[in-house]
Amino acid sequence: MKTLKFWTLCLFSFLVMAMGTSCSDDDNNEVDSAIAENKANKEEGEQFLLANKTAEGVVTTFSGLQYKILARGTGEKPILSDSLTLVYTAKLIDGTIFMSDTEDLLLAHQIEGLKEGVRYMPEGSSFVLYLPYYLGYDATERNFSYSGSSVKVKAYSVLMFECKLTRVKHNE
Repeated sequence: MKTLKFWTLCLFSFLVMAMGTSCSDDDNNEVDSAIAENKANKEEGEQFLLANKTAEGVVTTFSGLQYKILARGTGEKPILSDSLTLVYTAKLIDGTIFMSDTEDLLLAHQIEGLKEGVRYMPEGSSFVLYLPYYLGYDATERNFSYSGSSVKVKAYSVLMFECKLTRVKHNE
């Protein structure tokens, strides 16, 4: 019985090792290609933000978020626990729209760049927010459906949100 267990364990170990080394050159090429694409996308975003920070009216915060005021409202600025109505269009730096909506939302449940950027906006304001990848979807690739087509947001993408804050509701 001990001999049977020994040989079963040996066979299992052999199979595990064989499976671990069966990675083909095609698999390695796909990984190398994805790494190169991610690196290029990250560098493109960094160059965009570097150039954008010198554009007229663009403010860069300590976190790296950039924003431009299109129209300043006169209402209250939201805090993280507030509910709000936000009219927005989300774009990639090449201008591709991947989301556009009017939403009632809880600010605390949004991506980091929106949590920060919307808090600079008095109610009634319109801003463009420029989110570095680490304040957006970070190293994660996302797919969105917009106007009947699929839009891919690559890993390390800089995001632009054209936002109008139409309502702030303080939650208790």
